[in-house]
Amino acid sequence: FPDSYLLSQEYSLAKLTENKNPFPEITAVERIDFECERRGGITIHGRISLPINHKKGTRVPAIFWTYPSEYTSEEEYKNSLIRGLRGHKYNGFSHLSYLRWSDIWLTQGYAIVYPDIPIIGKGNLYNENYIAHLIDSMYAAIRKVDEMGYIDIDRIGHGGHSYGAFATANYLTHTPFFKASIAGDGAYNRTLTPMTFQYEKRFLWEAQSSYLEMPPFFYADHIDTPLLMYHGAQDNNTGTFLIQPECLMQVLAGLGKKLYTTSTPLNHTDPVV
Repeated sequence: FPDSYLLSQEYSLAKLTENKNPFPEITAVERIDFECERRGGITIHGRISLPINHKKGTRVPAIFWTYPSEYTSEEEYKNSLIRGLRGHKYNGFSHLSYLRWSDIWLTQGYAIVYPDIPIIGKGNLYNENYIAHLIDSMYAAIRKVDEMGYIDIDRIGHGGHSYGAFATANYLTHTPFFKASIAGDGAYNRTLTPMTFQYEKRFLWEAQSSYLEMPPFFYADHIDTPLLMYHGAQDNNTGTFLIQPECLMQVLAGLGKKLYTTSTPLNHTDPVV
């Protein structure tokens, strides 16, 4: 964390803090940036963080941690990289955070892979391409990290928070890539947020196909991969009310999926919510 300074009217600096790195082992891990080409010809970017004490030449299990971002064109996505935003619309700090940079996994022998997931559409029509770009980006990233030799792609999971949780559940419904997943504070049914969501500008009645095709809720019968959902019981974000995971859990129960509470020992061969 950066230190704080006091700037006087005479332009002299007085240092106010002596901050120490609270997680030097994580800061010191090896990080490798990569590029890969997804279907359609767009080059996307990503980063691999290798676990603490990684032995060179060995493949390790990995968590893919993602948060899709919207762009009106390939050029806009490229410009975001030039500005150093790493595929996300806002500048930010690289502090250890449960939101999108779950480096805690690095202490448990896992690598973390952060591929960009650019959703591109002219005007405000990003979400006409949401599922296709979501899947194509991940497929390209998995193929690339497999080629690089760091990751055992037979032992990969996926995680995400908020809109990343939405993406996580979508990967389970539309792809066979992952062995397990974790989704935090997500929204899984867009008919429960009918007056726009994320960067979707249209109301449900203007874009019914997107509101029905994007949510994993409507493909819940395809979820056979272990899924751990967590959610704040007093979440007051109108886009991620607690009703979202509750509804998905009820549907999965109705479909005959096995549900577990945190107090129940888990059989890791079973699908789980």
